[in-house]
Amino acid sequence: MRELLIFCLFISISGSAFSSLKDSLLNELPDTFDFNNTAHYINLTFKYLGESGKLETARFLIEEGLKKSEKDNDKVLETRMLYCLGDYYYYKQNYPRALDQYLKVLPVFELETDTLMTAKTLNSIGLIYRFQNENQKSLEYYFKEIQMLEKADPANRTISKEKLAVLNNVLNHYLTYGQYKKIIEYAPKTIELAKKLGDSTQLGPVLNLLGLAYKNLNEFDESFKMFNEAKRIYGEKKDTFRQAFIILNMGGLYKSVNLIDSALKCDQQSLKMFRDAGYVNGILQATTSIAKIYTKQKRLNEARKLYISSIDTSLAYHFNEVVLNSYSDLSELEYNAGNYKRAYDLKKLYNNLKDSLTSLEKDKQYAELQTKFETLQKENEINQLKTEKKTRDIELQRNKLMKRVGFSVAFILLVFSYISVFFYNQKRKANKLLVEKNDQIELKNEQLIKLNEHIVKINDELKKSQIELTDANNAKNRFFSILAHDLRNPFHSIMGESYLLSKSYDKLTPEERKKYSSDIFDSCEQVNRLLENLLEWIRTQSNGITFKPQLLDFHQLVVNSFSVLKHNAQSKSIYVDNRIDSPIQIHADYSMLETVVRNLINNSIKFTSSGGRITLLAFINEGNLHFSVSDTGVGIAPTDLEKLFLIDSNLKTRGTNNERGTGLGLVICKEFIGYHQGEIWAESTPGKGSVFHFEIPLA
Repeated sequence: MRELLIFCLFISISGSAFSSLKDSLLNELPDTFDFNNTAHYINLTFKYLGESGKLETARFLIEEGLKKSEKDNDKVLETRMLYCLGDYYYYKQNYPRALDQYLKVLPVFELETDTLMTAKTLNSIGLIYRFQNENQKSLEYYFKEIQMLEKADPANRTISKEKLAVLNNVLNHYLTYGQYKKIIEYAPKTIELAKKLGDSTQLGPVLNLLGLAYKNLNEFDESFKMFNEAKRIYGEKKDTFRQAFIILNMGGLYKSVNLIDSALKCDQQSLKMFRDAGYVNGILQATTSIAKIYTKQKRLNEARKLYISSIDTSLAYHFNEVVLNSYSDLSELEYNAGNYKRAYDLKKLYNNLKDSLTSLEKDKQYAELQTKFETLQKENEINQLKTEKKTRDIELQRNKLMKRVGFSVAFILLVFSYISVFFYNQKRKANKLLVEKNDQIELKNEQLIKLNEHIVKINDELKKSQIELTDANNAKNRFFSILAHDLRNPFHSIMGESYLLSKSYDKLTPEERKKYSSDIFDSCEQVNRLLENLLEWIRTQSNGITFKPQLLDFHQLVVNSFSVLKHNAQSKSIYVDNRIDSPIQIHADYSMLETVVRNLINNSIKFTSSGGRITLLAFINEGNLHFSVSDTGVGIAPTDLEKLFLIDSNLKTRGTNNERGTGLGLVICKEFIGYHQGEIWAESTPGKGSVFHFEIPLA
């Protein structure tokens, strides 16, 4: 009873909330709107889709229009509402769902020979493919639309406007991908159509695009004509905002032909116009353009101030691309002025910001994908709730029908009482059949319960596997993050110091040259060691290493491994006591085991101070080979001991002679001992030394 009351309360609240939302949307409709008029739905939906803040009202009209089309079997209304649904998803930037709707209605419009709606649909599909970087498909739909519109009535102004819109889309597409000759080919047709329609708002942008195309093809006279014409059009319309962009482009054109004074005047004029309009992005473009001219004119202090102003403003408005370009230009200015330290610091800021933006872009893409997924999930939940509501409505109608049938049967029974015995017998038979059916249902229920228990068990196992897989992936991700950091640091050092050596070699002292060369060598050596260990580890992960056990003498293997490292030990005056004095026959992979032994001895040498001692010991323990390397080195802290063999621990310390490590050696050792079905571990006391052990089966 309590659960029933809660359910009823939930339905009541949900219904109330839905009713409140519906009332709010209804209030936004005009008083003249007629819910029985198909044209009202179509016209008002198109209108609201183009207005800011009316998108959800448009969605409400689409849903109501689809209900009406289903009720009245109105295919025209249904098709238009489905197209509007595509527009709704388009403005929501849910391009896959928008594309589904457009592709669904396109053949219907083609069958109806509705030229305008077919053209609009083709244009919308082309835009979506452009946003999804499917350039060939985008152009395919644009040109399909253009071919269709060229066959239509040229006197139809609406058709001509649609043609002008798609031609503009084609020109912008060509500008984006640097196809300037294509712009020159198609622009005259677009200009002619814009002039015919008297549409100067479309003519100005086309002239600007054509000017940029001529500029990039070094046809400067033609470019200047186009920019001047566009400037005149915007001047007549007193559109100073767009005129400022044209003047800024003219400044760039003057720079291309080395008319620096004219370029400076254009940039300064556009800067004033952008400031009057309060358009920050335009202000930054004009400011940085002027700074470049000042640099060329050797007015370095003025250029420096403009770059710093540009950086401060860009940081405040998060215009990261402008910040990057300003850092780069200012670094070059400081270098040419002989301020090498300042130039180096600015280049460093540039590299750090660039790395940070790359990481942020990946996070942003991930967040956008997650948002789209969550939106789709919520929409599915809403559709499921609608389906459940429909099911409940059908159930209520069926119950009402059953009640009516019951009353009818009761009336018939009262009127025809003489057949009561017959119905009684029928009832007994029905009850018997019902009992049999119930027994069958109970049997099925028992089978379903067992099946459900089995499914639950499988799900639990799957969840456990998923958690383990997630943990492993997280560990790998942390490892690659650490690896990227370890690779980036020496490369930044190499780039910075080699930059100074290449650009300022004659100005550096011999000691500075020697120091920078030594630092570059150390960084390269570190990267080389890291890559060697990384390649070894990748081979273990990608099954690039084949486990080939063979009969071998472990005593000789240890001797061979230490012979490679003998010089390292002697250079630090470390005494290595090899207590393995007799052959030990084992069945193992020689290459893997030699790598493990060499890594363990090398680690002991690295972390043992000069004059220390290392002891090698091996013996047979219950059918296993036990090997240990003990040293009198610096030891390992208890908190670090448990991280030694983890790939994502980022545990890297320098040796007693400042030797660098990669952090992968012990990970590879663990992988190779794992191939032998063995175990590896370490014991240590800080300040006294460490002991590394491993055990593998003899066979």
